Amino acid sequence: MADVLMLDSSIPEQHDGLLDDPTIDWLDARLADGRQELPALVAFHHPPVELHLPSVDGIRQFGEDRLARVLHRHPRVAALLCGHSHTPAATTFAGRPVLVAPGVVSTVTLPCEGGRGISFDHPPMLAFHVLDDDARLTTHYRVVPE
Repeated sequence: MADVLMLDSSIPEQHDGLLDDPTIDWLDARLADGRQELPALVAFHHPPVELHLPSVDGIRQFGEDRLARVLHRHPRVAALLCGHSHTPAATTFAGRPVLVAPGVVSTVTLPCEGGRGISFDHPPMLAFHVLDDDARLTTHYRVVPE
């Protein structure tokens, strides 16, 4: 069992993201509630870090320092889950794993892969997350069969 806290990082009429002050306050309050024995997963659309993808890094989640301060106060957060980047990726932020969901329609390609930075030729993928009784998170990335 875990708390799964889903946040809206979208900004109307913009491509980049931000967790506004009321959202940050809500997250801080939920993480501080009486469920301290449960690990928590925090999910939002925009990654709060650069992924070294030029087409995505300029439209990631900004204002991430506020999120980092909340995470440092709440060690029960096991991981951050996000999407937006259309590529399976894993990194860290504020000492936590950040697991990025792959694209289901298109895939953003790495600069070393050449091309125009986005491909509609790659198959769609999904990420399956398993949080075990030791609060260890394992993620499996799978291609969706055609």
